[in-house]
Amino acid sequence: MIGALRKIWKVEGMDFKDNPAGKQGSFSLVFGKQQIGTLVYSNSVWEFKYSAEYKNDPTSTPIIDFPDIEKSYTNQQLWPFFAARIPSLNQPYQIKKIERAKINRDDAVGLLKLFGNETITNPYRLLAI
Repeated sequence: MIGALRKIWKVEGMDFKDNPAGKQGSFSLVFGKQQIGTLVYSNSVWEFKYSAEYKNDPTSTPIIDFPDIEKSYTNQQLWPFFAARIPSLNQPYQIKKIERAKINRDDAVGLLKLFGNETITNPYRLLAI
């Protein structure tokens, strides 16, 4: 079922693999000045967890894709919430940008570092750490 859903949400050109073997990366998800959580890729697994600051803020509301603020989420594929930050790899302008940065097209960590900081689809920023 989840595999079928992944095919639905990915638009043509967003067919990158998650990462080459041995790749690692860490990101901080922020809103304004508040750290919401961290996204880490290590040992072929993505992990997202909310920050202590966010958990302790009584006004915090969870992101719909990650409803339990106490849980550490793990997955072998990048969640759509984050993958949506990577533009279609069919766009010539984006391909040139990737080539100039010397990033492989199957390197989701590198692509997130290049494109993930801001997006028009949500108000959060994803900062490489």
